[in-house]
Amino acid sequence: MRNAWAIGLYSYSGVHPGENGFHKFYERVLSVFRDVGIQPTYFAADGVGYKGNATKFGGCAHAQALKSGFQGIQVMSLIANPELSEKPGYDAFATASLAYVEEAKEALLCFMMEDRLLQFGEDAFERVLRSLIDLSTWDFGYALSQPVEQRPELHVLGVDGGKLGAEELRRLNAWYSALPTERLRKIRDIYPFIILSGEQLANQLPDSRSLGEFANATPGSVLMPIDGNALWMWKIQPNAVGGIRDLLSAGNILIT
Repeated sequence: MRNAWAIGLYSYSGVHPGENGFHKFYERVLSVFRDVGIQPTYFAADGVGYKGNATKFGGCAHAQALKSGFQGIQVMSLIANPELSEKPGYDAFATASLAYVEEAKEALLCFMMEDRLLQFGEDAFERVLRSLIDLSTWDFGYALSQPVEQRPELHVLGVDGGKLGAEELRRLNAWYSALPTERLRKIRDIYPFIILSGEQLANQLPDSRSLGEFANATPGSVLMPIDGNALWMWKIQPNAVGGIRDLLSAGNILIT
């Protein structure tokens, strides 16, 4: 079975990434792609002067973004597909997007890659995760791995790809309905990698322990500060994810 992983990083500060933020994102994605021996095949941008559709990397939209210094962009995506692909939205083996939604004051970074290129959970993966965290000031995030057919990037983007079970759909709807204030206080779900704020870690369980105390005392998990950042990384062994979710489901910790 082929797996792919996806990283989601969120900010509700209301600060647009700006030209510099999109430029740093662009350069970081190209660097990660180069390190695993691939390059983008498609480029997409939405905003002033852009149509939002995916066009060939190196084409007019890509050239416009480079020439303008990424000015006016609200959403940008880099996509790597098999050679001669004409379906960038369906057969990508790596994608990266950065979007700012003015109405929600939300910045969202989503990065997906197949395991065959970079193994989920290994040191190289964690270096990529940390390098993406370093791009901006995020409020929280997470990383997960799923079969390629499930398209884990859709989970990050909050989209139902038509292959969700009833429980997964319920969790997705709960996340979709949650206001930013709730997202900043609680966590979406339990994943092998969770990026947490101090506010989230301070949430109390029914037994009066904080989430941080719970994480430090739970077998199969490690909580550590992220250097140079106000965030924490909670690493959970994949076989412990379900059990930890069950333990936290009765409290005021999870949105789902």
